[in-house]
Amino acid sequence: MKLITDFLENSSRKFPDKTALIFKGDKYTYAELQRNVQDFSSFVNRFQKNSVISIFFDNSPEFIISYLGILKSACIVHIIPSNISQTNLNEQIFSAKPKAIISSREFFPIISKIEDSKIEKISFHEIKSRLYEERKANMVDYAYLIYTSGTTTKPKGVPITHSNSVFTTNNIANILKYENSDIDVVPLPLSHSFGLGCLHTSLYVGSTLILHKNLMNTSEIFSSIKDNSATTFAAIPSSLTKLAKDKSYRIKDIFKDLRLIITNSTSIPNATVKEFKKILRHGTIATYYGLTEASRSTFMLFDDERKFDSVGIAPDQIEIKINNEKDSEKGEIWIKGLNVIKNYWNNLDADQNFVNGWLKTGDLGRLDEDGYLYILGRMDDIINIAGEKVLPQEVEEVVKVLSDIEEVVAIPMKHELFGNTLKLFVKTTDKSKITKTEILSFCIRNLERYKVPSKIEFVEDFPRTQYGKIKRFMLK
Repeated sequence: MKLITDFLENSSRKFPDKTALIFKGDKYTYAELQRNVQDFSSFVNRFQKNSVISIFFDNSPEFIISYLGILKSACIVHIIPSNISQTNLNEQIFSAKPKAIISSREFFPIISKIEDSKIEKISFHEIKSRLYEERKANMVDYAYLIYTSGTTTKPKGVPITHSNSVFTTNNIANILKYENSDIDVVPLPLSHSFGLGCLHTSLYVGSTLILHKNLMNTSEIFSSIKDNSATTFAAIPSSLTKLAKDKSYRIKDIFKDLRLIITNSTSIPNATVKEFKKILRHGTIATYYGLTEASRSTFMLFDDERKFDSVGIAPDQIEIKINNEKDSEKGEIWIKGLNVIKNYWNNLDADQNFVNGWLKTGDLGRLDEDGYLYILGRMDDIINIAGEKVLPQEVEEVVKVLSDIEEVVAIPMKHELFGNTLKLFVKTTDKSKITKTEILSFCIRNLERYKVPSKIEFVEDFPRTQYGKIKRFMLK
């Protein structure tokens, strides 16, 4: 298989009558999904090959049909997050320069506000199938365009080729042992590379995908897992941590028979890993490290407790090195491999992050003697306190041990004598009665003196990207 669209075509040949997708009670077989994609592709063939076509949907069958139909027509999909602001939408449209925007009825009033007469604005439900000559993409062609979450800088356009995605999907399926017998519960946004990778994997192996809009309705998710005898579940680390702190019998009953829980990108707390390893009778919890620009660069299966702080090792044909200016085991993580893009979308400044095929990630990390990667933070998050280099994550991980703490962010605060001190923003659990004094006392007992925060502030929540990541720079 060389193209993303080959995943569906292959599975529709092998398992035409098998349920491919379940969404809000509606079911699509692989054959039905393939027919819908083919019809949609016929409509999109009106546009020149390699044209950018924007799609604007919530998680839904329409998203999947539009996404795959555009790929099949050898065009490039620009994926717009459903909760995007009008300002950010206008910026992405200006950057991507699509020939058309296709949306659900729900979002059509929003795209109608875009003042560019050259862009065709189309509602999904108004599209009628038309017959055109079928076109084929090449594996080196761009498949889709997705913008980074922008936690530290302005979002960058990331063009992913079919070969990038096929290579990554093959690794996911092989390393995590996905099979056509799997039933995959996915409450992740398909507009993010984590959720999209789950979709690709289900199509690739011919499993059944149970799609949810998000993880807000946990009762609905639990019923979905239980009623369908699901085998895999995907969620971000903070969601798993929140679930792990729920000590009710129902959590254990719901998750005990899953064969795989997969999470992503950042280090997952040891306590969360251990809790789910106790819950899963025979299953595995796994994570990966990667960027939109270099998806699934490492995989971690948590089979060695000594390495639970790691995000795993790189698969074949992916290289990771630590680039340091001084003789230190810590440094910037650089990645090279078939999963790494060649350039950004119309962004020469950002292209400076590529050096002889290596992607400079901006992440600080280290490798151990066995090749396991450890994420230590962001290069630009390092705080200088009286000459000492402090990673905010070092402090945050200590404070998170407290049972009433849900999330913590440490940032620098200007100090006349020391240059900087630390300020903590703390989000507590709903029923927490913990005080600032208790947190400070805990820090004094468990941290070096210069790492103890000078100020603590409780917050109801943090500024976040559309994917739920905290915008640390906004707190500064």
